[in-house]
Amino acid sequence: MKINPKVYKNLTGEPFKSEEIDGNTVSFYDMNETQYLSQYAGRGKFAIWTSGGGNDYKVLIEKSYYEALKPFYEYEINKIWLGFLTEAESINKRYNKLFLIPMLSIYLVVLVAFSFIAQGAYLSYAFIGLIAAALIANMAQTRVVSKKIRDANYAAQDKIKNAIGDDEFDRLVQAQDAHYKAYFKFEDNEEVSEETVEIIENKEEKDK
Repeated sequence: MKINPKVYKNLTGEPFKSEEIDGNTVSFYDMNETQYLSQYAGRGKFAIWTSGGGNDYKVLIEKSYYEALKPFYEYEINKIWLGFLTEAESINKRYNKLFLIPMLSIYLVVLVAFSFIAQGAYLSYAFIGLIAAALIANMAQTRVVSKKIRDANYAAQDKIKNAIGDDEFDRLVQAQDAHYKAYFKFEDNEEVSEETVEIIENKEEKDK
């Protein structure tokens, strides 16, 4: 599964941390020492997972963010995230087979059939209709896959909370918010990062 492959290729230095997890290598790189600091940290994204499609994963992370949230990047938690990434890839492949192969087969049959029984404008109309059907099928697939992956993400968050405990999870969410405010020198009444809001909202949604 390729994740931010261009970033992955450019991380060629020495990682400050590396570990083996179920046959996968997870390496951590200091974002402050790369060209990506302003691109990602400047938008409130302090940690980026990357992969070239194999069993080697590189995590680009802002160093002070890592220090503040180190328990989120320990072995057991990284193992959970790897499980989520593997499941997300499996979901994509499974639904590509369910949607893509049958739809292509149908399109081929319809086009061949219409090429024999229709000519000129009618063939053009059939082709336009197939394109419209393809767009609708693609939107349906995207919606289904997004929901499945979102559910898998919620399940991964539950596993993380169970692994580190609700109190520690809440403390780390607060530490993340504090890091964001300190990094951008925001006051307590100013806007927090989208990433922090998403984590808090996801937690609140699961706690209802």
